[in-house]
Amino acid sequence: MAPLPKARLRFTFKPLAQTAVDFAGPLYTIQGHRKPRQKRWLCLFTCLETRAVHLEMAWGLDTDTFLNAFTRFTSRHGVPKEVISDRGTNFVGAVGELKKVVSQLDRQQLLNKTAELGVTWRFNPPGAPHFGGVHEVLVKAAKKAIYAVVGDRDVTDEELITVSTGVESLLNSRPLTYQSSDPRDDVPLTPNHFLHGQMRGQFAPESVDTTTFHP
Repeated sequence: MAPLPKARLRFTFKPLAQTAVDFAGPLYTIQGHRKPRQKRWLCLFTCLETRAVHLEMAWGLDTDTFLNAFTRFTSRHGVPKEVISDRGTNFVGAVGELKKVVSQLDRQQLLNKTAELGVTWRFNPPGAPHFGGVHEVLVKAAKKAIYAVVGDRDVTDEELITVSTGVESLLNSRPLTYQSSDPRDDVPLTPNHFLHGQMRGQFAPESVDTTTFHP
């Protein structure tokens, strides 16, 4: 296995400072009686250090729609220093329509708009999906969780957003360290500890250092 890229090893005090982004979908929502279903897309942002996840629902795959999703992301978590994504044809797996449409994203517009915020945007080499393993594995986990909740039910846009937010919380509650079966052991470290200082409703301890200090 090759060494990890430098972006995975940079230490920062803010989660999501180095971020990878990917799309998944389509997901279908109902719009009302006798109205056609609409396609929605999952936009996943993940921190390259803390492995925290932020999920956004995108109403389309054009550049402006993605920039709107990116703006919602930065409004909640701040502007990242560096963003990594796949190029068009391998932006996400084997979904033909997604590959075709995302390949039409205006990369120059992305670079220009994000450069104004001081963001360095990097694209993985074309035809190299193995470069995107850091976000592909989380895209797979997010889709599996969403389908487990939604199944074959008809859902509205509001319900799908609610489900995706719950899935985001679930992914950010996953342990990053060894999880013991002994309930007396310390709580394992999760992405939510970096984001909120707690794992779901349970607050993280003020200190994990058990060393006794002797002046």
